[in-house]
Amino acid sequence: MQRLTSAVLLFTALAVSACNQDPSSLLGPSGTGPSAPAQVAPAGPTSTSGGGPAAPSIQPVDTTIFTPTDTGSAANTGTSTSVLFFNSGAALYGNGTCGPNGTWTDSLGNVLGAHNSHCVAYWSDGRPGSNGKGQCIKSSQGYPGVWINAGGHATSPYHPKCLVRGKTTSTLSLSFAAQATLYTANDGSGRKVLDFDASGTTVAQLIYQGTSADYTTGAGVLSATDASAAPWTIDFSQTALNYTNGATNGDLIDVLTKTGAEVVACQGSAGCWAITLKLTVSH
Repeated sequence: MQRLTSAVLLFTALAVSACNQDPSSLLGPSGTGPSAPAQVAPAGPTSTSGGGPAAPSIQPVDTTIFTPTDTGSAANTGTSTSVLFFNSGAALYGNGTCGPNGTWTDSLGNVLGAHNSHCVAYWSDGRPGSNGKGQCIKSSQGYPGVWINAGGHATSPYHPKCLVRGKTTSTLSLSFAAQATLYTANDGSGRKVLDFDASGTTVAQLIYQGTSADYTTGAGVLSATDASAAPWTIDFSQTALNYTNGATNGDLIDVLTKTGAEVVACQGSAGCWAITLKLTVSH
């Protein structure tokens, strides 16, 4: 196996002219992370049916089948973009509601605070995806952000191609303490497991189900800190990393290693941002 040190990137924010400032382009104080963008987003869905998919859980690795083949670390690369929030309507998969500044109140009535990932906003008005292709619509259950890809196939709801993005961009400096271990199946199936471990515990995981099924599921939460030591989290159950239904998402472990995958990362005061998460291993 081969091992790399964690990559640490510099965090900077792009300055904008005050007279031309968009509500979503407000930056935090110098030397800190970006502040959460003001809300200019569509209302969330007024009603949904069904309870959404079951929350995925981290699975133990069967070492009689899966052999560790690489180790490495996570980093974020390139430019990050602010993400807006629903300030009303149903939260993620109908679990509770969203209020001002993306404040999530869960189905039990617990208020979980502003800028919550359960209230990230997604388009569903028929516009193209962020790559200019396909179409963003609602699912039959009323969930937003279903991307109809260029081939005409529907993805899962809350797809990153349908994120409601602000106009703030920045180059994030996220440092990930967890170390990654890649396991490959020895049965010729092409299956893979990517574990992120911190203090001897697997905190986040991707499982590629092999070439016949050709989809990847995700579970757990990967934590990071920025240049000001503020904590950030990446929920691996988000659609960007976790297949639930519709068009399959392929081998995301391979994508992470080669080009990186766009995911949503969140921080309490800075809000949520679309970043490119990349896995670095040595060969």
